[in-house]
Amino acid sequence: MVKLNLNNGEWSAILRSKKQLAILLTGIVFLVLSLVLNFFVSTWIDTIATVAVGDLLLDFIPIFELNFLFFWAVFIFWVIISVYHLAHPKQLGFLCWSMFIFVLVRCFFISLTHLGPPSSAIDIPDSLSWFNFNADMFFSGHIGGPFLVAMLTLNRLLKRSIIIYCIGMVVIVLMAHGHYSIDVFASFFIAHSISVIVKKREFWFYSP
Repeated sequence: MVKLNLNNGEWSAILRSKKQLAILLTGIVFLVLSLVLNFFVSTWIDTIATVAVGDLLLDFIPIFELNFLFFWAVFIFWVIISVYHLAHPKQLGFLCWSMFIFVLVRCFFISLTHLGPPSSAIDIPDSLSWFNFNADMFFSGHIGGPFLVAMLTLNRLLKRSIIIYCIGMVVIVLMAHGHYSIDVFASFFIAHSISVIVKKREFWFYSP
């Protein structure tokens, strides 16, 4: 089990540096605000989404009841990633700001096109309506968010593990008909593009 040690070298460096501490705190605040924005945008999209459209790939994939994996696998993933980066916080501020940008980009995309979910999409339990929405289709946050973390993380073992997780989520999301196939595959390209942009300014987030 990962033990959070506030006295380790990485935390000490952050707490001693006003710049590092400001980057971390503002990153957390802006990430939370972006998630609040995502909630309101997704709720709005749910109220105005129109009809479902056909999907060539989903037409050939039988529907599997994978509600548990579709909803909870991503939740467990973010808990594990959060615990890891609290124990190893060197990249924590950078990742918070990067995810803030990711969430803003996704809010922009889902607000443009008001498609309804696939006609065969899984039903979202009322108990999870705060966490998942019906019509926030393009692009998949289930896959795009973790893939962005994989592109940015310095730990090679963690990076490879997240990529394997993303591949597994592709299978789960498509089998559950939780997204259109274009939502799934486009998320890799969009997340990679965001990673290229933020990496060019990564040096801002670390002390010399």
